[in-house]
Amino acid sequence: MLKKFLRFLVIVGVTLTLTACTSTKKSTTSMKVIRIGILRVPNDVAATHQMKILKKACAQNGYKVKYITFDSGVDANKALLSNSVDLATMGDTNAVVAMAAAIPAKLVWINDVIGNNEALVVKKKLGIRQAQDLRGLKIATPFASTSHYSLMMYLQQQHLTDQVTLVDMQTPEIVAAWQRDDIDGAYTWQPSLDSLHASTTLVSSDQLAERGALTANVTLVTNKFAQQHAEILRQILSTLGTAHTLYQQQPQKIYQLTAQQMNITSNEAKQQIGTSSWLPSDQLVQFMNTEFAKQFYQTSQFMYQRQTLNSRPNLQQIQQFIDTQFIIEGKTR
Repeated sequence: MLKKFLRFLVIVGVTLTLTACTSTKKSTTSMKVIRIGILRVPNDVAATHQMKILKKACAQNGYKVKYITFDSGVDANKALLSNSVDLATMGDTNAVVAMAAAIPAKLVWINDVIGNNEALVVKKKLGIRQAQDLRGLKIATPFASTSHYSLMMYLQQQHLTDQVTLVDMQTPEIVAAWQRDDIDGAYTWQPSLDSLHASTTLVSSDQLAERGALTANVTLVTNKFAQQHAEILRQILSTLGTAHTLYQQQPQKIYQLTAQQMNITSNEAKQQIGTSSWLPSDQLVQFMNTEFAKQFYQTSQFMYQRQTLNSRPNLQQIQQFIDTQFIIEGKTR
């Protein structure tokens, strides 16, 4: 299960794909570099990148930004451990792994609360209409991901734990296995979710959130960067807050911006974002310290009980790991 991901964290080397690098009018030799690990999704980081407000805020303070793309939160954790990035986005389950593995980092931002852009689908031809019909089926999901956690919580709620065969696959593998008819279903996210044709949706992550199993994509920062560059970290989070505010007011604009950044259509960006929630910064602090902290604790306990963590996190660890002091509430740039 996820133990292998914890073992992976001792690997210091990680192959990084540099996807973009800002430039300023100042000499690059005098500029400090901020390395931000990102995922291939239309999120707030993609929006601020396209708007160039993150680049501008950093350049005004003598920093340039280097974006490093990861295929999973597992790779992001490796990079945090090896000090190859300063900030990284990932699913909150990988943040739990980071905390349990004592990676020197803090959770400082929630990029989005996951909605129907992650879901459990099964082959339509199987005629499955209810959870109990899943018995004996083969379901694929990327282990250590938010989708994996959501699937496990759903199976537990439906008293189907150990009644379904789970297969660890990355999203491109899931699409290929679906096309070959090697799997009966999958819990995954967009855009791979939309590539699983002739499917029936049994449950989505926003529905599971209503049942007490909320998941989110989050940003971690290394302790070293937070201590040495606190003011620029506040400005980075402020620009992300600007994207959240824009999404509340003009969602179509966010679809356009993220589509341009990812070279997809606005409709595709809208589909991939789905019903995920981008909380404005003036609501985020309270949410992170209350509802999300409780959910994060619940997630950590579930992962420990499933023997996917080597240590059992406590509430004090979680309160120290979730750090909201760098969020400028209600302030946008």
